[in-house]
Amino acid sequence: MARDGFYRPESFISPGSEYGLLRAATPDRTVWLYAKIPWTSALLDGAGDSKRKEAEQSFMAFFDGLAGEVSVAGMRYRDILKSEYREFHLLTGSMPIPYRPPVMQQDDLKSYQAYYYRNLNVCKQFAVIGVPLKLGGEGGRKGRKQSLLRRATTKFNQLSFSMANGYAMFEEYLPDAHRIERIMLNAGLIPFTVMEESEREQLVAMMETWWVSRASASALPIIAENDHLHFFPNSKVCQNAKRLYDEGIDCDQWNIDSEYPASICFARTTQFAQSDITDPSNLWIAKLMEVATAGGANAVGTSIRGKVEPGKVTADTIRRNARTIDENIKERYQHGREASADMTDLKYRLDYKKAIYNSPEMPPSIIDLSVAACVAGNAQMAVDSLQNIQNFEFTNLTTANEQLMAFKSMQACSPVRMTPYEIHWSATCVAGGGVSSFAKAGDDTGALVGLTEANRQPVYVGTTTVQDKDTRPGILVIGETGSGKSMLLVSLFLQWMLIDSRSGKGKTPCILVNPKEGDDFEDAALSRNGTVLRMDSDIADGTFDPYNVLRSEEEAKDMAAIMISDILKPDGDTSYELTVKAMLDYGYKKGGRCCGTILYKAATDFRALQQAGEDPSKYNLYPDTLEVFKMVTMSVNTNQSLRLIFGTNDNVTPLRVSQNLTLINAGDRSMIPERGAENTVTGRIQRWVLRMIVFGAGAAVSERDGMVGIDEAWAILGEDKGAAKVNEWMRTARSRRFTPVFASQKVKEFINAGMTGGIGRAFLLALDDPIQDSPARDALRLLQIEDSGNRIRSRMSMGDTKENDDPNWSGMRRLRVKDKETGKDKTIRGAIAYFKDSSKQPVPVEVIIPTDLLKEISTTATDKIRREEEKKKAMQAFETQEGQEQ
Repeated sequence: MARDGFYRPESFISPGSEYGLLRAATPDRTVWLYAKIPWTSALLDGAGDSKRKEAEQSFMAFFDGLAGEVSVAGMRYRDILKSEYREFHLLTGSMPIPYRPPVMQQDDLKSYQAYYYRNLNVCKQFAVIGVPLKLGGEGGRKGRKQSLLRRATTKFNQLSFSMANGYAMFEEYLPDAHRIERIMLNAGLIPFTVMEESEREQLVAMMETWWVSRASASALPIIAENDHLHFFPNSKVCQNAKRLYDEGIDCDQWNIDSEYPASICFARTTQFAQSDITDPSNLWIAKLMEVATAGGANAVGTSIRGKVEPGKVTADTIRRNARTIDENIKERYQHGREASADMTDLKYRLDYKKAIYNSPEMPPSIIDLSVAACVAGNAQMAVDSLQNIQNFEFTNLTTANEQLMAFKSMQACSPVRMTPYEIHWSATCVAGGGVSSFAKAGDDTGALVGLTEANRQPVYVGTTTVQDKDTRPGILVIGETGSGKSMLLVSLFLQWMLIDSRSGKGKTPCILVNPKEGDDFEDAALSRNGTVLRMDSDIADGTFDPYNVLRSEEEAKDMAAIMISDILKPDGDTSYELTVKAMLDYGYKKGGRCCGTILYKAATDFRALQQAGEDPSKYNLYPDTLEVFKMVTMSVNTNQSLRLIFGTNDNVTPLRVSQNLTLINAGDRSMIPERGAENTVTGRIQRWVLRMIVFGAGAAVSERDGMVGIDEAWAILGEDKGAAKVNEWMRTARSRRFTPVFASQKVKEFINAGMTGGIGRAFLLALDDPIQDSPARDALRLLQIEDSGNRIRSRMSMGDTKENDDPNWSGMRRLRVKDKETGKDKTIRGAIAYFKDSSKQPVPVEVIIPTDLLKEISTTATDKIRREEEKKKAMQAFETQEGQEQ
């Protein structure tokens, strides 16, 4: 502690380093080799057993390698062998920092994200593991090839350097560094010695300042109190806190920006059950670093120190201790006394350990172990957070000096060793702790979906990923009503429209289709200079005729034949299909360019041929041509919606879209069949109108890397040939350079339509999970998600509150509470969606719709009424101003 009452922790890492090795800035000048622990995947939630096993085995190779550095020939002399045991230091850090859009993000989208997500925090996170090196002199092949004189000169230089500086040269550590480097590489770690200099410097900077978000000074002062610490970004802020501290003001009343309390706690006892290493409850390190809202301990930093003992040495020690206790118990019986409770308990524990280490592949042990966790908050908050770690008991330190010494012991290259409790573990307890667990997903740039639930990492989805990575083209958003699927859909499209089109012609063309009756999302589209088209008024008859939206006459003919036949003949009856196809083929050759004019030419010519006594079959026209034409005409005259997809005028132009967002709204003409009406004529017409709108939207953005989204997408499917055409269209979207995005509350329709092969990415939100006909189970099957322990399925069906009305953080729905000041609902967590990206495991993501944006796009009655009232007030103010000017 300095004279002014607070401690300025300088880094224990010396600024002078070579070969990627770090020297301690302490009198002993120990040299360390650290390695980056690469992130694997989110092991806590979404991962399968195989992923967790793979991560454990990879990390276990590191401890096996260190154990192999010890000669066990004389293992009876354990105390002598301990001098050969290799020490390690594992350090992780996770610090909230303000969100910033990616540097490579395009300017318009970057400005949008910087504004709407300005209050968002993300986590700066890292994980490293280091080994102090041993002096080994000039060794290896290079040393053996040197002449006697050269070797003598080298030894003299090293001795001279050591005498002048008080410590050895880096070169004297290289032989040992090469051995440890090889062990690290074999374990999949990335030693600092093989890193690019810029990456290594960035990582070292985080290791030196892991407890602050942004370091603004080389010395970052802290204040130590009896059971916690206070962290500050610089000395000025700390001086202000020290003044309040000296005045006797409780730290709860400081109210200083950028300052926060934290407590350092140590693991005291553990109770690992004999569960499989793949059990998620074993992932205690991952749980420590996971944020509190996801059920983690929200640790700012975790430090694990220990020495690695070969398993054979541990096994021999256990056997000798077991023999000793057996002999003592036997001796007591011989003297007529029973074994004490302590002796019986010790015998039980030794027998259990002996059974474990009886295997020829026994794992190494970790002795002199200390596990320290620095958790944000006061002592009680820290202990409460650490209760989320199963099988562990953490204890807080209760003096300012202990807190300070614990903080020093957590630092990289620190000589401080604080081991308040005697803990000896199998190395599997650390290797299987999930230190490499990291929830990251999505693209480097694009629309911001939200943050990964566990690690608060931004998740972006770009507009050209399908083409760039040659993935399946479809994006699917699945969730029941109220799950947040429509909000996510709109949020994505409002961002995608700001991305420059790769064609070089303006922005990415985006079309969003809302088939539900009403005017949802129109305010959001119009406020951004988008275009709104309503199906009940703004779209001309025939705009989505197959001949206006498909690329070739053959495609259009096939689609139109299937469409008309399905509308006229339900239940898979294809008896009209050949007749219609023949009429289309004939009428197109006669100059017709939309369904109505084509069929009209075929029918009138058929009648003329009959009147002239000619056989129409010579022209490949079927006998029921006039019957079919009559039915088609009657359907068009009595169903206004049918006119959108059945043109009667060859001069209607196809859909044209703006360079940003085009919203196609149903208006007063819903395109979704009512429950039970799917197979009626009206229901089939609605389905086909929606299908052709989707095809038309795809045609409008083809070859332009555009995006086409449709809400309630289940309505375009079915069990007819039309569904197969939709599936085929989705599969060809990649070659046509656009991306289809489907949102749906129903799942089985996608399975029945065979859509699995076309879905590359998906967002899985809350869904019901009844015993029979479960949408939740169907969704997992559709997306081919392995759900170990049914965790995902159980989360999908949970409500947003518990029985006591507290928010249910385990569920996936958006969580809201009443604001005490305003009395209005306030969102405390967005909806959770499992993001499935191709063959990768699903990652839970918090969908974040900023408050400012939610006010513009929300479809709740209260928000829509509020927007209408704001419009009226704005109009009244405008009219008043105009009147005054006149």
